[in-house]
Amino acid sequence: MFEQSREMREYQNRFPTWRLNQILAIIQEKVEKTYVEERKLPLVWSLMHMFSTMQIAKLLALKRGIDPELAGLACAFHDIHTLLTGSTKDHGVKAAKHVSDIINEYNQRFLEKLPKITQEEEERIINAIAVHSEKNSISDDSLTELLRDVDSIDSYLYGMIPKKNSGRIPRGNKVLKEFGIDFQIKE
Repeated sequence: MFEQSREMREYQNRFPTWRLNQILAIIQEKVEKTYVEERKLPLVWSLMHMFSTMQIAKLLALKRGIDPELAGLACAFHDIHTLLTGSTKDHGVKAAKHVSDIINEYNQRFLEKLPKITQEEEERIINAIAVHSEKNSISDDSLTELLRDVDSIDSYLYGMIPKKNSGRIPRGNKVLKEFGIDFQIKE
């Protein structure tokens, strides 16, 4: 085992992602054990979308003053039902069981080594995921809004053409503006 430098310890205190990294390892284990004959979206796309939304979410969370690890966790889990089952139908609501199971596994596996993912954090993640597809709705919850925004811009960046009035275009444009990018997504 190596000793961490002072700089690394300070960085982790400011921007910890150890829980997120372990959750990703558990998700990967589950994906490797899962066989789905037919998928609505290719597995590789689902995995890429999971990772890219997490990275965008952490950056946007820093900009908005939201816990970046919590934002990353929400994005890691937001399409977990689709990732593990291949189905997109009601995937936001159906994610709750997968999220709870994985968080319970994490909390048991890393009980003495890493901070627990609390019940409050789990509920916030599950609530945001349940409604993340409702892009035309506005929530008072900052995590829900961040997840909707990040999912919108990430899908656009992968070349998905948003349906008219889906709410994705205004959300994507809002994120671009927040990052100071002079570009507008058009219908």
